[in-house]
Amino acid sequence: MPVEEIRVLKPSEAEGFVRIVGMAYPRQEMQAPDMKERWINRIRESMQEDPGVSFVGCFRDNRMVGVMKWFDFHMNVHGKRLLTGGIGTVAVDLLHKKEKIAKSMLLHFLRAYRDRGVSLVSLYPFRVDFYKQMGFGAGTKMNEYRVSPLDLPAGSKQDVIALSKEDRADILGSYNRYAPKTHGMIEKTARELDAFLDRPEHIAFGCRKDGQLSGYLVLQFKQVSQENASIHDLHVKEFICETPEAMRGLLAFLRSQADQVRRCIFYTQEEDFHFLLADPGNGSDRLIPFYYHESHASGVGLMYRMIDVAGYFRQMADHRMGRESCTLTFHIRDSFLPDNEKGYTICFRDGLPGLLPETPAQADAEVSLDISDFSSLVMGAVRFHSLYQYGLAHLSRPEYVEVIDRLFAVPCKPRCTTGF
Repeated sequence: MPVEEIRVLKPSEAEGFVRIVGMAYPRQEMQAPDMKERWINRIRESMQEDPGVSFVGCFRDNRMVGVMKWFDFHMNVHGKRLLTGGIGTVAVDLLHKKEKIAKSMLLHFLRAYRDRGVSLVSLYPFRVDFYKQMGFGAGTKMNEYRVSPLDLPAGSKQDVIALSKEDRADILGSYNRYAPKTHGMIEKTARELDAFLDRPEHIAFGCRKDGQLSGYLVLQFKQVSQENASIHDLHVKEFICETPEAMRGLLAFLRSQADQVRRCIFYTQEEDFHFLLADPGNGSDRLIPFYYHESHASGVGLMYRMIDVAGYFRQMADHRMGRESCTLTFHIRDSFLPDNEKGYTICFRDGLPGLLPETPAQADAEVSLDISDFSSLVMGAVRFHSLYQYGLAHLSRPEYVEVIDRLFAVPCKPRCTTGF
């Protein structure tokens, strides 16, 4: 058996990180010698200057065979600021595929963050089924709307201004005022914002009133046809609004681009976004039976995982989950992280959860489900009623379906605009 070591990489090992990532995720710009050197330098800089990111390698017999990036995030979880973990850029050397290296790295990540007292982690999956088997549950879907500018609401754009480097502190302030009010959002750092805005194709506009920036959007123009350089689609890469007035002003600004913009492309987790639009059709002219106009495409992306169920309920002891009073035992299946696989009895008193000892009095009802579905339920990405109807959650007393549904219901499903 090879000797395995998983550890944080040193700056001198950045080239090995780029080599493995470049082969696992073929990207032309990483193969060219000058661009490869830029990637190496960028990673070395991040290793030395970004305390919230760790570059981690898996070594077998002292050979680097896999890499990943760990992120320390502060996430708004039901209004509470929690330290959570994120993992990305999971890559395995092409010569060592199918040797369970990815599984070993994921398990190491989960245990490392659990040991730090973190109860919740997240990732973007390259394959949903792969990570679901490891206990990750789906979050809120992302919707892509392709909107004709003239179908956006008319209004005044008098407070909309172009934003420059001098406005970056205000942009960051606007985002980080919005995030604590929005379940699922991750705090943004100045370094992350700079990396996003420094892309030459990104153009920022904001709504400033009485000296305060109350919303902004970041745009990218993409030419529709090589044969007509005057017509573009306008992709809205980020859209943050603290007030309805800021949203209306920025939408009016987008509407005014109709002379040279064919479609405005929005990426949003807003379930009611189509109510904003005069015609929510995406231009496909496709009808869904019986007579439903295709409005948008949707995708499953960010996934969540509970890595310490008991720890989570201790952290959220002051979070009121509705107004129900009952005692429930949750039997969690978690074959990937056996420390989680047990029964947890929660006493809810007027919605406040209290974790009881392992051998409590008999609960009012018992629920059995997989950690992946439990993670989605706790985050509010899925209703308990749906899990029960689909046979994904088993309940000892069916009359408690609506009670549990109300306990875990949320005003808005979790939202996240952070890519990692």
